[in-house]
Amino acid sequence: MNKHNIFMFSGQGSQYYQMGKELYEQHKQFRYWMDHCNEMVSPLIKTSLIDVLYQGKGKSDPFDNILYTTPALLCIQYSMFNVLEEMDIQPDFLMGYSIGELNAAVVSGAICLEDGIRLAFNIGKLTNEKTKPANMLAIMGSKSIITDFPDVFLNCWLTAENFSDNFVVSALPNTIKDLHEILKKKNIMSQILPVNYGFHTELIDPIEEDFKKLVKNIHISPTRIPVISSLKEGIVRELDGDYLWKAIRYPVNFEQTVKRIEQTGDYIFIDVGPSGTLSTFVKYILSPNSFSISIQTINQFGRDLSAIEKLKTCLYQQHQL
Repeated sequence: MNKHNIFMFSGQGSQYYQMGKELYEQHKQFRYWMDHCNEMVSPLIKTSLIDVLYQGKGKSDPFDNILYTTPALLCIQYSMFNVLEEMDIQPDFLMGYSIGELNAAVVSGAICLEDGIRLAFNIGKLTNEKTKPANMLAIMGSKSIITDFPDVFLNCWLTAENFSDNFVVSALPNTIKDLHEILKKKNIMSQILPVNYGFHTELIDPIEEDFKKLVKNIHISPTRIPVISSLKEGIVRELDGDYLWKAIRYPVNFEQTVKRIEQTGDYIFIDVGPSGTLSTFVKYILSPNSFSISIQTINQFGRDLSAIEKLKTCLYQQHQL
């Protein structure tokens, strides 16, 4: 029996300069869709998103300007989705992580691309104008660390549970900087993510009313591809403002979502995001006897064209093509 495909869309923190550059330069369809998206983004950001991504800055430079990053993630993942679809690699389900839920909504057909790009930009604009700066720290360890060292995490929010030994906390910038140093001294690995705002915490509450007004003015259609909720049990029935708000306001429990999916059968989890992070998370979550697999499409180490060929080969072996 063929396994169902689940396309996964990542959120803030998975972006970097030069993401998808090899595909943009050498893959005709990817370039077409990125240029198509750029025509809609450029009037909003007052510059070319293509230039922002591929001119000047290197992968090691932090790509953290939210006015650019939120629409950029949508454009990259929408373009990658179309590349896969044109290769006859079709999703049976979609799943978003954080702001990746908006990407899933666009790909599902619930929100048109132009409205999705405008909403992505306006989320960044509102967040930049109306919320306090904050940072996110990915911690490589069990979340029991929080209870082991409660004083260290006193002013932090748990914002994501990725797998058993990987979670994310948010706090004001100085708190995250201090926590990073404290954990280093305790030989606990952590990484400050390129995110400058407190998504999934009360720090973004000041934009709730404006956010819901923006969504209310968008025409939302029924999804043509089922969307798996990372917030609640099962399939999302209604992608409205309340749901999309909760996707960026409340903590992400990615581990719980994947485990819930795994209980229903065997799947191929395809990471459409630019970093391959979600694919890695899934590998750590799946049980040792699972017949499900996870595959990435793009990552920050390059060789994106060979990654796509590897994906095709893998799917052929799984009797998908």
